[in-house]
Amino acid sequence: MKKLFKLLISIITRIKIHILEAQRKQETKLYRIMGRRLEGRTYLLVAFSWMVCGAWTRGQLITNRSDGLCESLVTGRGDYSCVEYVATTGDGFLLGVQRISSTRHPPPTSKGPVFLMHGLLVGGDVWVLNTPSEALGFIMADAGYDVWIGNTRTTRYSMGHSTLRHTDSAYWDWSLDEMAEQDLPAMLDLVYSITHERIHYIGYSQGSQQALAAFSQGRALTYINKVVMLAPVAFVDHGSAPLELGLFDLHVDQILQAAHVNEFSTKTSMGTQVVDLICGQTNRRCYQSWIFLFAGDNCCLNFSKRELLEKYETQVTSVKNLAHLAQQGRRSNFAHFDYGSAENLRRYGRPVPPPYSLSEIPPLNMLFISGLRDALADQIDVTRLIMSLRSNVHSYVDPSFGHLDFILADSANSRVYDQVINFLET
Repeated sequence: MKKLFKLLISIITRIKIHILEAQRKQETKLYRIMGRRLEGRTYLLVAFSWMVCGAWTRGQLITNRSDGLCESLVTGRGDYSCVEYVATTGDGFLLGVQRISSTRHPPPTSKGPVFLMHGLLVGGDVWVLNTPSEALGFIMADAGYDVWIGNTRTTRYSMGHSTLRHTDSAYWDWSLDEMAEQDLPAMLDLVYSITHERIHYIGYSQGSQQALAAFSQGRALTYINKVVMLAPVAFVDHGSAPLELGLFDLHVDQILQAAHVNEFSTKTSMGTQVVDLICGQTNRRCYQSWIFLFAGDNCCLNFSKRELLEKYETQVTSVKNLAHLAQQGRRSNFAHFDYGSAENLRRYGRPVPPPYSLSEIPPLNMLFISGLRDALADQIDVTRLIMSLRSNVHSYVDPSFGHLDFILADSANSRVYDQVINFLET
Protein backbone atom coordinates (compact mmCIF):
# COMPACT_ATOMS: atom_id res chain seq x y z
CA MET A 1 0.00 0.00 0.00
CA LYS A 2 2.85 2.39 0.84
CA LYS A 3 4.50 1.70 -2.52
CA LEU A 4 1.21 2.36 -4.31
CA PHE A 5 0.72 5.61 -2.43
CA LYS A 6 4.28 6.74 -3.22
CA LEU A 7 3.74 5.87 -6.87
CA LEU A 8 0.51 7.88 -6.92
CA ILE A 9 2.19 10.90 -5.31
CA SER A 10 5.04 10.61 -7.80
CA ILE A 11 2.62 10.61 -10.72
CA ILE A 12 0.72 13.58 -9.26
CA THR A 13 3.97 15.50 -8.79
CA ARG A 14 4.96 14.83 -12.40
CA ILE A 15 1.58 16.07 -13.62
CA LYS A 16 1.92 19.21 -11.51
CA ILE A 17 5.46 19.91 -12.77
CA HIS A 18 4.41 19.28 -16.36
CA ILE A 19 1.52 21.76 -16.12
CA LEU A 20 3.60 24.42 -14.37
CA GLU A 21 6.32 24.10 -17.01
CA ALA A 22 3.71 24.38 -19.77
CA GLN A 23 2.34 27.54 -18.17
CA ARG A 24 5.80 29.10 -17.88
CA LYS A 25 6.95 28.20 -21.39
CA GLN A 26 3.77 29.19 -23.22
CA GLU A 27 1.97 31.80 -21.16
CA THR A 28 0.25 33.18 -24.22
CA LYS A 29 -0.63 29.73 -25.51
CA LEU A 30 -2.43 28.80 -22.34
CA TYR A 31 -2.86 25.32 -21.00
CA ARG A 32 -6.58 24.64 -21.08
CA ILE A 33 -7.95 22.41 -18.39
CA MET A 34 -11.64 23.18 -17.99
CA GLY A 35 -13.65 22.00 -20.95
CA ARG A 36 -11.00 19.47 -21.98
CA ARG A 37 -12.28 15.93 -21.97
CA LEU A 38 -10.02 13.80 -19.86
CA GLU A 39 -10.85 10.13 -19.68
CA GLY A 40 -10.33 7.23 -17.30
CA ARG A 41 -7.30 7.27 -15.04
CA THR A 42 -5.95 10.55 -16.38
CA TYR A 43 -9.11 12.37 -15.25
CA LEU A 44 -8.95 10.75 -11.80
CA LEU A 45 -5.30 11.61 -11.33
CA VAL A 46 -5.78 15.25 -12.31
CA ALA A 47 -8.84 15.52 -10.07
CA PHE A 48 -6.95 13.96 -7.17
CA SER A 49 -3.93 16.19 -7.73
CA TRP A 50 -6.26 19.21 -7.70
CA MET A 51 -7.45 18.23 -4.21
CA VAL A 52 -4.00 17.35 -2.82
CA CYS A 53 -2.00 20.14 -4.49
CA GLY A 54 -4.72 22.75 -4.92
CA ALA A 55 -2.45 25.75 -4.49
CA TRP A 56 -1.29 25.68 -8.10
CA THR A 57 -4.83 25.75 -9.45
CA ARG A 58 -6.43 28.17 -7.05
CA GLY A 59 -7.15 31.37 -8.92
CA GLN A 60 -5.34 30.18 -12.03
CA LEU A 61 -7.76 27.76 -13.62
CA ILE A 62 -8.32 28.35 -17.32
CA THR A 63 -11.54 27.62 -19.14
CA ASN A 64 -12.40 27.54 -22.82
CA ARG A 65 -16.15 27.94 -22.33
CA SER A 66 -17.89 28.53 -25.64
CA ASP A 67 -20.33 31.02 -24.11
CA GLY A 68 -17.61 33.03 -22.38
CA LEU A 69 -16.81 36.67 -22.91
CA CYS A 70 -13.82 35.84 -25.11
CA GLU A 71 -15.74 33.72 -27.59
CA SER A 72 -18.84 35.93 -27.52
CA LEU A 73 -17.32 39.38 -27.91
CA VAL A 74 -13.56 39.42 -28.48
CA THR A 75 -11.90 36.76 -30.61
CA GLY A 76 -14.01 37.37 -33.69
CA ARG A 77 -13.52 41.14 -33.74
CA GLY A 78 -9.98 41.66 -34.96
CA ASP A 79 -6.39 40.97 -34.02
CA TYR A 80 -6.94 40.14 -30.38
CA SER A 81 -6.11 37.16 -28.23
CA CYS A 82 -8.38 36.44 -25.28
CA VAL A 83 -8.19 33.89 -22.50
CA GLU A 84 -10.70 33.03 -19.78
CA TYR A 85 -9.41 32.50 -16.24
CA VAL A 86 -11.22 31.62 -13.03
CA ALA A 87 -10.30 33.28 -9.73
CA THR A 88 -11.57 31.50 -6.63
CA THR A 89 -12.60 33.57 -3.62
CA GLY A 90 -12.06 32.50 -0.04
CA ASP A 91 -15.80 31.89 0.31
CA GLY A 92 -16.01 29.69 -2.76
CA PHE A 93 -17.19 31.89 -5.64
CA LEU A 94 -15.64 31.26 -9.04
CA LEU A 95 -15.03 34.58 -10.75
CA GLY A 96 -14.45 34.96 -14.45
CA VAL A 97 -11.39 37.01 -15.40
CA GLN A 98 -10.54 37.64 -19.05
CA ARG A 99 -7.16 38.58 -20.46
CA ILE A 100 -7.06 40.51 -23.73
CA SER A 101 -4.05 41.54 -25.75
CA SER A 102 -3.55 42.86 -29.23
CA THR A 103 -1.52 40.59 -31.47
CA ARG A 104 0.52 43.69 -32.27
CA HIS A 105 1.49 43.99 -28.59
CA PRO A 106 1.77 40.52 -26.99
CA PRO A 107 2.02 40.52 -23.15
CA PRO A 108 5.81 40.05 -22.87
CA THR A 109 6.34 43.37 -24.66
CA SER A 110 3.28 45.20 -23.34
CA LYS A 111 3.13 48.36 -21.23
CA GLY A 112 2.03 46.30 -18.28
CA PRO A 113 -1.27 45.00 -16.87
CA VAL A 114 -4.39 47.11 -16.52
CA PHE A 115 -7.45 45.77 -14.70
CA LEU A 116 -10.96 46.92 -15.66
CA MET A 117 -13.77 46.54 -13.10
CA HIS A 118 -17.43 47.01 -14.00
CA GLY A 119 -20.25 48.50 -11.95
CA LEU A 120 -23.63 47.51 -10.56
CA LEU A 121 -26.06 45.51 -12.75
CA VAL A 122 -23.59 45.15 -15.61
CA GLY A 123 -20.68 42.78 -16.21
CA GLY A 124 -17.20 42.77 -17.65
CA ASP A 125 -18.66 42.76 -21.15
CA VAL A 126 -19.31 46.52 -20.94
CA TRP A 127 -15.63 47.08 -21.70
CA VAL A 128 -15.91 45.32 -25.09
CA LEU A 129 -19.52 45.85 -26.22
CA ASN A 130 -18.69 48.78 -28.47
CA THR A 131 -16.50 48.50 -31.56
CA PRO A 132 -12.73 48.08 -31.13
CA SER A 133 -12.18 51.77 -31.86
CA GLU A 134 -14.74 52.78 -29.18
CA ALA A 135 -14.51 50.22 -26.34
CA LEU A 136 -11.92 50.75 -23.62
CA GLY A 137 -10.89 47.09 -23.45
CA PHE A 138 -9.84 47.07 -27.10
CA ILE A 139 -8.40 50.58 -27.01
CA MET A 140 -6.11 49.70 -24.09
CA ALA A 141 -4.97 46.52 -25.83
CA ASP A 142 -4.25 48.43 -29.04
CA ALA A 143 -2.28 50.97 -27.00
CA GLY A 144 -0.02 48.16 -25.85
CA TYR A 145 -1.46 47.23 -22.45
CA ASP A 146 -2.03 43.76 -21.06
CA VAL A 147 -5.77 44.07 -20.40
CA TRP A 148 -7.55 42.10 -17.67
CA ILE A 149 -11.32 42.27 -17.15
CA GLY A 150 -12.96 41.40 -13.83
CA ASN A 151 -16.43 40.01 -13.18
CA THR A 152 -18.03 39.99 -9.74
CA ARG A 153 -19.87 37.02 -8.29
CA THR A 154 -23.15 35.93 -9.94
CA THR A 155 -22.61 37.99 -13.11
CA ARG A 156 -22.83 36.27 -16.50
CA TYR A 157 -19.12 35.72 -17.05
CA SER A 158 -18.33 34.28 -13.67
CA MET A 159 -18.64 30.56 -13.01
CA GLY A 160 -20.91 30.21 -9.99
CA HIS A 161 -19.79 28.63 -6.73
CA SER A 162 -17.74 25.61 -5.72
CA THR A 163 -20.53 24.15 -3.57
CA LEU A 164 -23.59 26.43 -3.57
CA ARG A 165 -26.31 26.34 -6.19
CA HIS A 166 -28.09 29.27 -7.81
CA THR A 167 -31.25 28.36 -5.87
CA ASP A 168 -29.53 28.42 -2.45
CA SER A 169 -30.23 31.54 -0.40
CA ALA A 170 -26.58 31.56 0.72
CA TYR A 171 -25.57 32.01 -2.92
CA TRP A 172 -27.08 35.51 -2.75
CA ASP A 173 -25.97 36.41 0.78
CA TRP A 174 -23.44 39.08 -0.13
CA SER A 175 -23.01 42.78 -0.79
CA LEU A 176 -20.25 45.34 -1.28
CA ASP A 177 -18.49 43.97 1.81
CA GLU A 178 -17.82 40.61 0.21
CA MET A 179 -16.85 42.14 -3.13
CA ALA A 180 -14.24 44.29 -1.37
CA GLU A 181 -13.00 41.58 0.98
CA GLN A 182 -13.13 38.59 -1.36
CA ASP A 183 -13.75 39.32 -5.05
CA LEU A 184 -11.36 42.14 -5.81
CA PRO A 185 -8.37 40.74 -3.87
CA ALA A 186 -8.85 37.31 -5.49
CA MET A 187 -8.92 38.74 -9.01
CA LEU A 188 -5.98 41.09 -8.50
CA ASP A 189 -4.01 38.29 -6.86
CA LEU A 190 -4.62 36.20 -9.97
CA VAL A 191 -3.36 38.94 -12.28
CA TYR A 192 -0.27 39.62 -10.19
CA SER A 193 0.58 35.92 -9.81
CA ILE A 194 0.72 35.62 -13.59
CA THR A 195 2.22 38.95 -14.65
CA HIS A 196 4.43 39.70 -11.62
CA GLU A 197 3.88 43.39 -12.32
CA ARG A 198 2.01 46.08 -10.45
CA ILE A 199 -1.39 46.73 -11.95
CA HIS A 200 -3.13 49.86 -13.18
CA TYR A 201 -6.69 49.78 -11.84
CA ILE A 202 -9.66 51.28 -13.70
CA GLY A 203 -12.95 51.10 -11.83
CA TYR A 204 -16.36 52.20 -13.01
CA SER A 205 -19.23 53.09 -10.64
CA GLN A 206 -19.50 50.32 -8.03
CA GLY A 207 -16.20 49.05 -9.42
CA SER A 208 -14.67 52.17 -7.90
CA GLN A 209 -16.65 51.74 -4.67
CA GLN A 210 -15.44 48.19 -4.06
CA ALA A 211 -11.84 49.23 -4.73
CA LEU A 212 -12.08 52.12 -2.27
CA ALA A 213 -13.60 49.81 0.32
CA ALA A 214 -10.83 47.26 -0.22
CA PHE A 215 -8.05 49.85 -0.19
CA SER A 216 -9.39 51.41 3.03
CA GLN A 217 -8.81 48.04 4.71
CA GLY A 218 -5.34 47.66 3.26
CA ARG A 219 -6.42 44.98 0.79
CA ALA A 220 -4.67 44.51 -2.58
CA LEU A 221 -2.65 47.73 -2.24
CA THR A 222 0.66 45.99 -2.88
CA TYR A 223 -0.57 45.09 -6.37
CA ILE A 224 -1.67 48.59 -7.38
CA ASN A 225 0.15 51.07 -9.60
CA LYS A 226 -2.01 53.96 -10.84
CA VAL A 227 -5.76 54.23 -10.24
CA VAL A 228 -8.47 55.61 -12.54
CA MET A 229 -12.07 55.97 -11.38
CA LEU A 230 -14.80 56.58 -13.98
CA ALA A 231 -18.11 57.88 -12.61
CA PRO A 232 -16.60 57.34 -9.14
CA VAL A 233 -18.85 56.22 -6.32
CA ALA A 234 -18.42 55.98 -2.56
CA PHE A 235 -21.13 58.24 -1.17
CA VAL A 236 -24.44 58.05 -3.03
CA ASP A 237 -26.95 60.11 -1.05
CA HIS A 238 -27.38 62.81 -3.72
CA GLY A 239 -28.13 60.37 -6.53
CA SER A 240 -31.28 61.07 -8.52
CA ALA A 241 -31.49 58.11 -10.92
CA PRO A 242 -34.85 56.30 -10.75
CA LEU A 243 -33.21 53.19 -9.27
CA GLU A 244 -31.73 55.18 -6.41
CA LEU A 245 -34.98 57.01 -5.77
CA GLY A 246 -36.75 53.66 -5.74
CA LEU A 247 -34.33 52.26 -3.21
CA PHE A 248 -33.91 55.31 -0.99
CA ASP A 249 -37.48 56.67 -0.97
CA LEU A 250 -39.70 53.71 -1.90
CA HIS A 251 -37.67 51.18 0.10
CA VAL A 252 -37.83 48.69 -2.76
CA ASP A 253 -34.98 46.70 -1.21
CA GLN A 254 -36.97 46.17 1.97
CA ILE A 255 -40.04 45.15 -0.02
CA LEU A 256 -37.99 42.51 -1.83
CA GLN A 257 -36.41 41.26 1.37
CA ALA A 258 -39.81 41.01 3.06
CA ALA A 259 -40.96 38.89 0.11
CA HIS A 260 -37.89 36.65 0.60
CA VAL A 261 -36.48 37.58 -2.82
CA ASN A 262 -32.70 37.10 -2.87
CA GLU A 263 -31.85 37.64 -6.54
CA PHE A 264 -32.56 40.83 -8.45
CA SER A 265 -32.93 40.63 -12.22
CA THR A 266 -34.88 42.84 -14.58
CA LYS A 267 -35.48 39.78 -16.75
CA THR A 268 -37.73 38.01 -14.21
CA SER A 269 -41.41 38.67 -13.50
CA MET A 270 -40.53 40.04 -10.06
CA GLY A 271 -37.91 42.32 -11.60
CA THR A 272 -40.41 43.59 -14.15
CA GLN A 273 -42.82 44.45 -11.34
CA VAL A 274 -40.08 46.37 -9.53
CA VAL A 275 -39.25 48.30 -12.70
CA ASP A 276 -42.93 49.19 -13.15
CA LEU A 277 -43.16 50.32 -9.51
CA ILE A 278 -40.10 52.53 -9.69
CA CYS A 279 -40.99 54.04 -13.03
CA GLY A 280 -44.57 54.73 -12.01
CA GLN A 281 -43.71 56.31 -8.67
CA THR A 282 -40.71 58.37 -9.74
CA ASN A 283 -42.50 59.78 -12.78
CA ARG A 284 -39.42 59.40 -14.97
CA ARG A 285 -39.18 58.17 -18.55
CA CYS A 286 -37.28 55.09 -17.39
CA TYR A 287 -39.99 52.91 -18.89
CA GLN A 288 -38.31 53.46 -22.24
CA SER A 289 -35.24 51.45 -21.33
CA TRP A 290 -33.25 50.02 -18.44
CA ILE A 291 -30.69 52.70 -19.34
CA PHE A 292 -32.91 55.46 -17.96
CA LEU A 293 -34.08 53.35 -15.03
CA PHE A 294 -30.63 52.68 -13.63
CA ALA A 295 -28.61 55.63 -14.81
CA GLY A 296 -30.90 58.54 -15.60
CA ASP A 297 -30.14 60.70 -18.62
CA ASN A 298 -27.12 60.13 -20.83
CA CYS A 299 -25.93 62.44 -23.55
CA CYS A 300 -24.13 60.29 -26.05
CA LEU A 301 -25.39 56.72 -26.31
CA ASN A 302 -25.95 55.33 -29.77
CA PHE A 303 -29.46 53.91 -29.67
CA SER A 304 -28.96 52.09 -32.92
CA LYS A 305 -27.02 49.68 -30.69
CA ARG A 306 -29.94 49.24 -28.33
CA GLU A 307 -30.59 45.65 -29.43
CA LEU A 308 -26.97 44.74 -28.63
CA LEU A 309 -27.16 46.43 -25.23
CA GLU A 310 -30.45 44.76 -24.38
CA LYS A 311 -28.96 41.38 -25.27
CA TYR A 312 -26.19 41.63 -22.68
CA GLU A 313 -27.50 44.01 -20.01
CA THR A 314 -28.69 44.17 -17.34
CA GLN A 315 -27.09 41.44 -15.27
CA VAL A 316 -28.16 40.02 -11.95
CA THR A 317 -27.11 41.12 -8.50
CA SER A 318 -28.17 40.22 -5.00
CA VAL A 319 -31.00 42.04 -3.27
CA LYS A 320 -28.62 42.38 -0.33
CA ASN A 321 -26.23 44.34 -2.55
CA LEU A 322 -29.04 46.74 -3.47
CA ALA A 323 -30.02 46.96 0.21
CA HIS A 324 -26.45 47.90 1.11
CA LEU A 325 -26.50 50.67 -1.47
CA ALA A 326 -29.84 51.86 -0.09
CA GLN A 327 -28.48 51.94 3.46
CA GLN A 328 -25.60 54.15 2.34
CA GLY A 329 -27.92 56.50 0.49
CA ARG A 330 -30.41 56.88 3.33
CA ARG A 331 -27.72 57.39 5.97
CA SER A 332 -25.29 59.49 3.94
CA ASN A 333 -22.36 57.22 4.78
CA PHE A 334 -19.90 54.77 3.28
CA ALA A 335 -20.00 51.87 5.70
CA HIS A 336 -20.30 48.11 6.11
CA PHE A 337 -23.67 46.39 5.85
CA ASP A 338 -26.04 47.11 8.72
CA TYR A 339 -27.53 43.89 10.16
CA GLY A 340 -29.23 45.54 13.12
CA SER A 341 -27.66 46.33 16.48
CA ALA A 342 -27.63 42.76 17.87
CA GLU A 343 -26.04 41.18 14.81
CA ASN A 344 -23.73 44.17 14.37
CA LEU A 345 -22.42 43.58 17.90
CA ARG A 346 -21.73 39.95 17.05
CA ARG A 347 -20.06 40.70 13.71
CA TYR A 348 -18.36 44.03 14.30
CA GLY A 349 -18.21 44.34 18.10
CA ARG A 350 -20.28 47.52 17.94
CA PRO A 351 -24.00 48.32 17.51
CA VAL A 352 -23.51 50.28 14.28
CA PRO A 353 -21.51 49.09 11.27
CA PRO A 354 -17.99 50.52 10.96
CA PRO A 355 -17.36 53.04 8.20
CA TYR A 356 -14.96 52.46 5.36
CA SER A 357 -12.42 55.06 6.38
CA LEU A 358 -11.22 56.69 3.18
CA SER A 359 -8.55 58.59 5.09
CA GLU A 360 -6.88 55.23 5.81
CA ILE A 361 -6.07 54.77 2.12
CA PRO A 362 -2.42 55.69 1.59
CA PRO A 363 -1.63 58.30 -1.04
CA LEU A 364 -2.07 56.86 -4.53
CA ASN A 365 -1.65 58.33 -7.99
CA MET A 366 -5.32 58.71 -8.92
CA LEU A 367 -7.44 60.15 -11.73
CA PHE A 368 -11.18 60.71 -11.27
CA ILE A 369 -13.36 61.42 -14.29
CA SER A 370 -16.99 62.28 -13.60
CA GLY A 371 -19.93 63.74 -15.47
CA LEU A 372 -21.89 66.86 -14.70
CA ARG A 373 -25.13 65.14 -15.76
CA ASP A 374 -24.43 61.90 -13.92
CA ALA A 375 -27.51 60.98 -11.88
CA LEU A 376 -25.73 58.20 -9.97
CA ALA A 377 -22.31 59.71 -9.27
CA ASP A 378 -23.54 63.17 -8.34
CA GLN A 379 -20.94 65.95 -8.23
CA ILE A 380 -21.64 66.71 -4.56
CA ASP A 381 -20.90 63.10 -3.66
CA VAL A 382 -17.83 62.95 -5.91
CA THR A 383 -16.42 66.11 -4.34
CA ARG A 384 -17.00 64.71 -0.86
CA LEU A 385 -15.19 61.54 -1.89
CA ILE A 386 -12.16 63.41 -3.22
CA MET A 387 -11.98 65.57 -0.10
CA SER A 388 -11.99 62.44 2.09
CA LEU A 389 -8.88 60.98 0.45
CA ARG A 390 -5.26 61.65 1.32
CA SER A 391 -4.27 61.28 -2.32
CA ASN A 392 -3.70 64.25 -4.58
CA VAL A 393 -6.45 63.33 -7.03
CA HIS A 394 -6.33 64.51 -10.62
CA SER A 395 -9.92 65.15 -11.65
CA TYR A 396 -11.87 66.07 -14.73
CA VAL A 397 -15.59 66.73 -15.07
CA ASP A 398 -17.21 66.21 -18.46
CA PRO A 399 -19.95 68.84 -18.80
CA SER A 400 -22.48 66.59 -20.53
CA PHE A 401 -21.70 62.96 -19.73
CA GLY A 402 -24.20 60.84 -17.83
CA HIS A 403 -23.48 57.64 -15.93
CA LEU A 404 -23.48 55.10 -18.78
CA ASP A 405 -21.71 57.40 -21.23
CA PHE A 406 -18.39 56.48 -19.60
CA ILE A 407 -18.62 52.86 -20.74
CA LEU A 408 -20.99 52.88 -23.72
CA ALA A 409 -20.87 56.27 -25.48
CA ASP A 410 -19.37 56.26 -28.97
CA SER A 411 -17.45 59.43 -28.09
CA ALA A 412 -15.98 58.16 -24.80
CA ASN A 413 -12.83 57.20 -26.73
CA SER A 414 -11.87 60.81 -27.45
CA ARG A 415 -13.54 62.51 -24.48
CA VAL A 416 -12.42 60.13 -21.73
CA TYR A 417 -10.19 57.26 -22.79
CA ASP A 418 -7.51 59.46 -24.36
CA GLN A 419 -7.17 61.15 -20.96
CA VAL A 420 -6.94 57.79 -19.23
CA ILE A 421 -4.07 56.60 -21.43
CA ASN A 422 -2.28 59.94 -21.13
CA PHE A 423 -2.52 59.72 -17.32
CA LEU A 424 -1.16 56.17 -17.26
CA GLU A 425 1.77 57.05 -19.50
CA THR A 426 2.92 60.26 -17.79
